[in-house]
Amino acid sequence: MTENLAQLLCDSLNSQLSTYKQIYDLQNELLKDLDSTNELNKIMELLEKKSSLLDNIKAENTRCAPFVEEFIGRKEEMKKHPLYADIEHTISEIEKFVLDLRAQDEAMIQRFDSQTQSKNRIDAFRALR
Repeated sequence: MTENLAQLLCDSLNSQLSTYKQIYDLQNELLKDLDSTNELNKIMELLEKKSSLLDNIKAENTRCAPFVEEFIGRKEEMKKHPLYADIEHTISEIEKFVLDLRAQDEAMIQRFDSQTQSKNRIDAFRALR
C-alpha cells in the first residue's frame, strides 16, 4: 500500500516527540513560575501554549492514523524494515514523556492547591489539560 510507510510514521512520531519535549520544557518553566511568582496572567499564558501544543499533537495523530493502522496491520513485515528500531525507540520516548508530563501535571495541581485562589487556577488548568 504505502511504499514509504516506515518513513512517514517515523517522521510523524519524531514530530510528536519534539512537541512533547516542548510541552515538558514549558511545564518546567510553569513549575518554576509557580514557585517564584503568583502572577496568574503568565501562568495562564503558559497553559494556553501547552493547550496549543497538545492540539498540534492531536492533529498529527489524526493525520498519521492511517499510517499507524497500516503499520500495525503489517507489523511482522515492518519488523524487517531498517527504521523499525527507530520507530519503536521513538514510541518508547513518547511514552516516557507522557508519564513525565502526567507527573508534572500532578505537581502543578498540588502547587495550585496550596496557594490562595487555587480553585480558579485548578479549574483553569484542568480546562486546558
